[in-house]
Amino acid sequence: MLSDVKVVLASCRLQMKQSFSRSMFKFCILAYPILAAITFYLIYAGQNDQTLISYVFLGTAITSMWSSISFSSAGDIDRERFMGALEVIFCSPTRFRMIMFGKVIGNTLLGIASMFISFLMVTLLFQVPFTLTHPLLFIVSMFVGIISFIFIAMLLSGLLAISRNTRVLMNCIDYPVFILCGTVFPIEVLPEWVRPLSYLLSPTYVLELARMSINGITDIRLFYYHMLGLGIVTILYLLAYLKFYEIIDVKARKEATLEVI
Repeated sequence: MLSDVKVVLASCRLQMKQSFSRSMFKFCILAYPILAAITFYLIYAGQNDQTLISYVFLGTAITSMWSSISFSSAGDIDRERFMGALEVIFCSPTRFRMIMFGKVIGNTLLGIASMFISFLMVTLLFQVPFTLTHPLLFIVSMFVGIISFIFIAMLLSGLLAISRNTRVLMNCIDYPVFILCGTVFPIEVLPEWVRPLSYLLSPTYVLELARMSINGITDIRLFYYHMLGLGIVTILYLLAYLKFYEIIDVKARKEATLEVI
């Protein structure tokens, strides 16, 4: 157990150092929240503070966090493969999933920093006051949401580890998630047959819970239902990534799909 903790911490530190050496990740952490905040504000300019907070504040925060946690963690597989390090990491004495878990934790810490940058930029640039009706519930919702994002990132990294089309798949999952989860507009405007897909993604629940915590809770049972839904999908992500890593361990050794060619 102690050795696993040391591996996770070492992998986390190395990941954060490597991330800051890449221009693209600096863009995701520093520039993307600013550009997203400007875009979302232009869409909702002239609306009341409640709408601005719901979509400009939270939309920017969730998209920034998703990009830095889930999107970048999936991209780590592609980078390790092209550096020729993926098969070395996979065959190391330490379990592959523990090394990847450390990388995801490193991206998560940077993703939280990105979220605070987005909050700060919206507050200072557009003078939108950020108020919380239920601060404790907001903190709990975001905490559970971050844990859920970590498990999504682990699931994606595992699935993409055995695919040589990682970059294509990675670039295809970003904006569909933003559309389905209601980061820019309510999911109620989506066709009814699409909405069940929205509730399979944890950002949908995180946004709903955060908006309730900010704007006020009119139905406490609805808040608990969303929290229960977030807990259920998070557990499903956890079980899925553990199962997929077992399958990947066998499949990668049999088919040797970790190299570039």
